[in-house]
Amino acid sequence: MKYLKKMKCCWCGSFGEFTYIGSRNLNRFGELKGIIGERVLWISYFECPNCRKVDLVMHPVGEEPDVPDWAFKEVIVEPEDEKKSSGSSN
Repeated sequence: MKYLKKMKCCWCGSFGEFTYIGSRNLNRFGELKGIIGERVLWISYFECPNCRKVDLVMHPVGEEPDVPDWAFKEVIVEPEDEKKSSGSSN
C-alpha cells in the first residue's frame, strides 16, 4: 500500500496525489550540529504523478515527518568521509 499526499509540483505546476518515497534526517550524522545542535531536520521525498520528478517537503527543525508509521521509510546516506575510508583497502 502506498502513502499518497495532495501537493502541488514545483516542477510542472500540477496538483495531485504524490507518492511518498522516503524521508531523510539531514542531521543524522551531525552534519548540521553547528547550526541546529542535536535536533533532527527531516526532508521527505514525493514523486509527482504528472511529470514523475521528485519533490521535497522540509519539516520544521525538531519535528518528525508527518507520514504514517506504516508508510515511513528512512533514507540513509553515509557521510562522504566514511564512504572514502571504507571503500579503500590500502
